[in-house]
Amino acid sequence: MSEAGPHDHPAETVPQALGRLRVALDDAFLQASRTLGLTPQQADLLCAAMAPAAVGDLAQALRWDRSNVSHLVDRAAARGLVNRRVGEEDGRVTLVTLTPEGERLAQRFIAELEAQTRPLRARWPAQRQRLAVELLNEISDTLDDAARQARAARAKGIRAGTRRRSDVGGSPARR
Repeated sequence: MSEAGPHDHPAETVPQALGRLRVALDDAFLQASRTLGLTPQQADLLCAAMAPAAVGDLAQALRWDRSNVSHLVDRAAARGLVNRRVGEEDGRVTLVTLTPEGERLAQRFIAELEAQTRPLRARWPAQRQRLAVELLNEISDTLDDAARQARAARAKGIRAGTRRRSDVGGSPARR
């Protein structure tokens, strides 16, 4: 019995292709981070903190709960990968910056990801690479906008104290 590989069933729609890409990205991040002795979450944090950022901004960029980011920053600081400092404009804000070791690992993580795509990029002319970047950015922006709208709609429903009928048992015809 042979195993079916990912190339045996190519995606036929954009959502299917995005699903395949998500799985491949998860695996790529896992492999690259393990090579460096990091978890994928630590690698994500280091990349997000390549420019100094507040914990809240990191949480928003990573789409993680602020308390989870704060705990991850604590663990990264204990490993000597990040520094925390009080914001100059607002003392309640904690800014996160990479240490030289954190910067080195973030750069190595990016290099590991680049190495994984090097064979593909070597076959693609510069124009196709630019198109891929443009399309991926457009997809990311569209998904970000959809997520932002969904969060706003949920928050509006919570603030208004409203619930749709489907949220409490479905439509009368289906009860």
